[in-house]
Amino acid sequence: MPDIAVNGTSLHFETEGPEGAPAVVLSNSLSTDLRMWQPQMAALAARYRVLRYDTRGHGQSPATPAPYRIETLADDLAALLEALALGPAHVVGLSLGGMTAQVLAMRRPELVASLCLVATACRPPFGTAEAWAARADEVRRTGDYRDVEAPMIERWLTRRFRRAEPAGTALVREMIRSTRLEGYIGCCTAIGGLDACGKLASYQGPVCVIAGEEDPGTTVEDAQQIVAGIAHAELHVVPHARHLMNWDAREIFTPLLLN
Repeated sequence: MPDIAVNGTSLHFETEGPEGAPAVVLSNSLSTDLRMWQPQMAALAARYRVLRYDTRGHGQSPATPAPYRIETLADDLAALLEALALGPAHVVGLSLGGMTAQVLAMRRPELVASLCLVATACRPPFGTAEAWAARADEVRRTGDYRDVEAPMIERWLTRRFRRAEPAGTALVREMIRSTRLEGYIGCCTAIGGLDACGKLASYQGPVCVIAGEEDPGTTVEDAQQIVAGIAHAELHVVPHARHLMNWDAREIFTPLLLN
């Protein structure tokens, strides 16, 4: 899997699927990397040219000094799509990835054939920029990322999934633990600066918003707020799913994504 220099940094990425097929780009959540899309890859790569990448400061993409802006993360993706000549692409993002996708469509709509916004919001989840700054400051102060792991796993995956799929749960834990402190802190500040509500009203491409019924972080109400600002957006609520629904409820989520 190669790296590429874009927007003042480098991004680690992987492409799969037929050359010349319609392009799909997958953008990861906070504290994961491109492996988070593993459950969907076989289905997607059979029909599409699929681009996965590690968001700045995550996986094998280096962590530039924090803070980051959500616009910077969107510009990273724009530069990657241009460098690989893959736009316009169907852009799929979960959580932070969905925030990045919204801002990409605001700033560079010509690169976005459609949007699939999963378990995400158009403003900072949990309320305010100050809350995200406080989270980043606490991790910076302690230098210890372990305290965030247990509550993340609880929010992301149902107990049913954790019991039934220990290997999948272990991979999610590994992604969380391997996230660099600087990348986590930088992306927390990026999330805190999100301001996309109502700003995609003029975007003309298809928009699908998918929410987990039991997601306590990016709620169904957050998804409804996105849809309220985009007249032609469709909302799908996945029953009994939590935040990382592409693992937790993939039997429902993957067909929704393909559709």
